[in-house]
Amino acid sequence: MSAISSRIAALRSKFTLLSRNKRWIIGVGSAATVTFGTGYYLTKYRGARNGSLSQHSYANSYSERYRYPGTIEKSLQEAIWDESNNANYQYEKSLAEYSDVLERLQELGVNPLTDEYTRVELKIADMLEKMNRHENAKTVYLEMLYRFFEALNTPGAVPDDMRPDLIRKDLRVLIKSLEMNRDVDVGKRNLLAHLLLAQEEILMRSPELKQFFDSKREKAERLVKGRPINAAEFKTFVNDDNIKFTDDGYMILDIQKNTSAWEPFKEEFFTARDLYTAYCLSAKDVPSALSCKMTTVQWMVMADMPPGQILLAQANLGALLYLQAEKFESDLYQIDTKCKADPGFADDEKVVKALRYLRKNRDTCLQMSGQCYDSVIKFTNEHSKLRYHMQDQLDNSIPQSLALSTYGKGILNLHGGTLEKAERFLIDAITLAKQTDFEELIKEAEGELQKTRDLKASAAGSPTAAK
Repeated sequence: MSAISSRIAALRSKFTLLSRNKRWIIGVGSAATVTFGTGYYLTKYRGARNGSLSQHSYANSYSERYRYPGTIEKSLQEAIWDESNNANYQYEKSLAEYSDVLERLQELGVNPLTDEYTRVELKIADMLEKMNRHENAKTVYLEMLYRFFEALNTPGAVPDDMRPDLIRKDLRVLIKSLEMNRDVDVGKRNLLAHLLLAQEEILMRSPELKQFFDSKREKAERLVKGRPINAAEFKTFVNDDNIKFTDDGYMILDIQKNTSAWEPFKEEFFTARDLYTAYCLSAKDVPSALSCKMTTVQWMVMADMPPGQILLAQANLGALLYLQAEKFESDLYQIDTKCKADPGFADDEKVVKALRYLRKNRDTCLQMSGQCYDSVIKFTNEHSKLRYHMQDQLDNSIPQSLALSTYGKGILNLHGGTLEKAERFLIDAITLAKQTDFEELIKEAEGELQKTRDLKASAAGSPTAAK
């Protein structure tokens, strides 16, 4: 579990803006060791589950930190030894030992929601993965998720003060399970169900956040519902109005909100939201991805997330707005093609309104995308500790957000035909990306730079340019 923070940082850094007519890619790397395995033990668990989720049993098992009896402790030590290099990685033998421990815990009536129980499950899954038995591990993740979900939705099954810890565990297993998922629809459904559960918990714990979310949600959903976009209502989240700096250069948020409602699962929550955005994009559902990302950035500010993550989220929002503009432009092209083929089609009142709507929303999305990029560039330029000492930052999200935003400005200028500016931005983006080994962006920016230079050369050699 301790690797979850590095997992989250790696996940966010993989949000890479690609150029026109290309898709977004989000890399899902290896998560912490949060796994489990065989159908045999799952079947045994199903038979023992009834009556095991009472508030009393869960509270006692959890708060007293169940101690393994001596014989079980010895078996665990043997299992750990057998899976190590000291025993030449005997995963099969270790799996059998962990499985035996789990069976004895079941016989003792240890609550299957506690760390003591699930820790053994996760070690079993780790062995299964190392033995390439991924389907077994995947099945168990889903079973664990079902167990957590059922408990969290059963009144009185989990004491209120222990729900946040169980939600964090639920989200961690969810993230791990999605690494093995190959079905976009199934992954998207699982993500949505567990995210809504966590979201309800947050809003229940903070009436202020609920009021804020309700007031902002309608605006974020306009793209999904097909309503016109109003650029005047759009405000970027990276600015000096809500983000301040201490004398030591640490970022603080200038909002009077209690962020305890997000603890201790806020990092897992935002990672899961990023994954949901990625699944929407995989399904080519750009409006839903954009709506999700708009809300995510708002919530990250409210949750007092680290500065680099907020900056990178703002840059990613700009990229999604550009993708939405491309979608509008694609729709425009299709209608224009029909109009050229059938002049009478262009006179239809509905077609005229559709063209007006698409052009307005395309231009608005491009404008909003530029605002997102400009806010990141302006913010980092104005704060020396962010802009000029990036090499000293442990979190690469800050310099990567600047590189991504600079690249985005290059693409916007290329889209608008301003080739000189596009070239300068893309060169700067490559330089910035190389400073932090942002390989995904370097490759894309170099491709777009070559395209820009080819267009410049073509324009310089055209008869019109010669005149």
